[in-house]
Amino acid sequence: MGLGNKRNEKCWCGSGRKYRSCHLGRESQAPVKEWEAEKALRDEFRVPVCSAPSDWHSDCSGRIIRAHTVPRAGSLNRIARDGHVYAFIPTIENLSSNNGILEPVLLGVRNASTFTGFCSVHDDAIFAPVEKAPFTATPEQCFLLGYRGMARERYTKQSSARMSPLRRLADRGKKIDRQVEIQMLNELFEYGLAAGLNDTLAQMNEYAARLKSGDYSDVRAYVIGTVGPPPVMCSAGWLPSSDFEGTELQDIAQSKRLGAMTVTSMWGGEKGVVVFQWLAQDDDVCRAFVDSVVRLSDDQIGPALVRLMFEHFENVHIAPA
Repeated sequence: MGLGNKRNEKCWCGSGRKYRSCHLGRESQAPVKEWEAEKALRDEFRVPVCSAPSDWHSDCSGRIIRAHTVPRAGSLNRIARDGHVYAFIPTIENLSSNNGILEPVLLGVRNASTFTGFCSVHDDAIFAPVEKAPFTATPEQCFLLGYRGMARERYTKQSSARMSPLRRLADRGKKIDRQVEIQMLNELFEYGLAAGLNDTLAQMNEYAARLKSGDYSDVRAYVIGTVGPPPVMCSAGWLPSSDFEGTELQDIAQSKRLGAMTVTSMWGGEKGVVVFQWLAQDDDVCRAFVDSVVRLSDDQIGPALVRLMFEHFENVHIAPA
């Protein structure tokens, strides 16, 4: 790995910087303080953007809001206790205090499921058909749930990508062998993140084209109704790699474009719904996944959906009851 770098050679870690400006003397440097890492994490995941199509940005209000991916008034309030739900908040403090295990914590519904991903004008205009009317599973409504889930997925991946410089400092104060281990983990993580982000950016372009045209003819969805509000609610984008029976659907390590699906669990105004949504071009992967959902018995499907949400998504909100 070339750990005998000369001062002016490029550093062995792959940062592209000279060794003298990167890892020279790294073992004697002060480690990054927890509060510094926490602040950087918080700042990057609060960067204000509007996830409307880029050529709509001239109409932005200029005020980026904390947009709910799961509706607050119609959904989260229905499962809250004293205005709070349980949620997974991936902070360094939470992980440190629980020995690396991400435990759910109580979170006020005003802050649950939010991200600074839309301006006030576009959040209201784009999502009015799902926010201001009962959910009847029209192609437009299913598409909008998918658009919102995919927008949050892009936002999360872009925020994580901006954390790369800080991740590369995680080996400060560590011995050489530990530095190598940390940088190898960084390299693998960032390779996967870059591939996932490229997929998500391509998918968002496809979603934006349909939003602008208003043509939802190739929108696909499978909707499961629940008598009451789903006790676990979420909104997320996802690349399904296997179905509920363990059959591989796609190899997510491939370099080709991968099939994508979004999952939304919410109260629809008259009943609860869990909506699997995708585009027709991803039928081969997504229909196969849905077929495995169809084969679940009535007593299997609830637990299976909860396992799916807990295993694959972090934007999950849980009824305290």
